[in-house]
Amino acid sequence: MSGPLKYEWVRITTVRSTWILIALAVIIPAAIALLVAWLVQINGAGGRGPQEAQSGVIGFLPLSAAIVCTIGAAAFGQEYRHELIRITLAVFPRRTPVFLAKTVMVAIFAVITAVLAIAVISAAEYLGALISSSSWSTDVIGIPGILAIGYLTIFVLIAFALTALTRNQPLGIIAPIVLSVLIEPILGGIAAAQNWTWIDWVLPFSNGTAALSTDGAEAWGHLAVFGGWFLVLAIPAWILFLRRDA
Repeated sequence: MSGPLKYEWVRITTVRSTWILIALAVIIPAAIALLVAWLVQINGAGGRGPQEAQSGVIGFLPLSAAIVCTIGAAAFGQEYRHELIRITLAVFPRRTPVFLAKTVMVAIFAVITAVLAIAVISAAEYLGALISSSSWSTDVIGIPGILAIGYLTIFVLIAFALTALTRNQPLGIIAPIVLSVLIEPILGGIAAAQNWTWIDWVLPFSNGTAALSTDGAEAWGHLAVFGGWFLVLAIPAWILFLRRDA
């Protein structure tokens, strides 16, 4: 297992896009937080603070997740796209350690990105609170911060699993974003009109965002459902990876 892990570490750290995506996932939400604070400041003290307009740091994490999910999709997508998977499997014929190494490394970088994003966005919100004379959001201190890290990590892992399942990197990137931003909100609106309360515990990305907006056992339950959807995709992806040609 150590061999595939080292191999995957070299692959993910030597790809320039990894660092660019992490930087974008950290800088863009922080810049938006400062922009909101500046708009509040020039519109007068009666405006809403950045944490009220965007639900604090938590409100910006879906944007970070949408950016950095490309790292998850690229773990398999780049190798299939450029047929490098043949070299990987020639070096490591046992496929399960390869799959696990990719999963672990993607998860590690997702956690690192989540921690950096939360820290930088929090700093930007603190500066924004000074600019706009509003209160500073503390919505990621303690358990909410752990839930936030879990949310971003699972989001990225779902992109990873979907790409491994379909061997299609663009689909692995686009599908999670479209589902979370467009399709699931529409389904949620239909469910609310029809009083389908059960759907709140079915849709993957709706459960992910619900984990950020609730607390206690309910928040962990939503995060568990979100993680369950990763397993729903990852298990068949692993089985197919073992059986099909490179």
